Amino acid sequence: MKNLVIMVILSGCCTMQPQRKPVTLEFRSGSESSGPGLTQMMVPGSENPVYISNDVLLSNADVASARVIQGPNGPQIEIQFTKAGAQRFATATENHLTKPLAILVDGRLLSAPIVREKISGGKAVIAGNFSKEEAQRIANGIVAR
Repeated sequence: MKNLVIMVILSGCCTMQPQRKPVTLEFRSGSESSGPGLTQMMVPGSENPVYISNDVLLSNADVASARVIQGPNGPQIEIQFTKAGAQRFATATENHLTKPLAILVDGRLLSAPIVREKISGGKAVIAGNFSKEEAQRIANGIVAR
């Protein structure tokens, strides 16, 4: 009987599961000009700085699911917000029309798109210069918390 128990434990510990190391996702308001309480950051691949607020508008707690999708320029991360998160995202995009909305993962600025319209569908897509592995690590980590 001891051998059977050991085999069950070993078979459970050795299955290959996708890595789900938590990452910290934050959406913050941004500006194209400096001001009090704003931190200058650079979007990878851009020459223009973005000035980011310390106030977090949305975080991991607002995300129901995340997955990697193939975009026109490579892997992207599609986020489905919780019901409350979708409402916060709609409010954030409405309040930041014509301004950058900064997307940070583990404190690193991934993107800061200019908000063109209120987004009320409950989904967002994060585009960046990701490898498929990096996009998968981020997507897995967003919901691992």
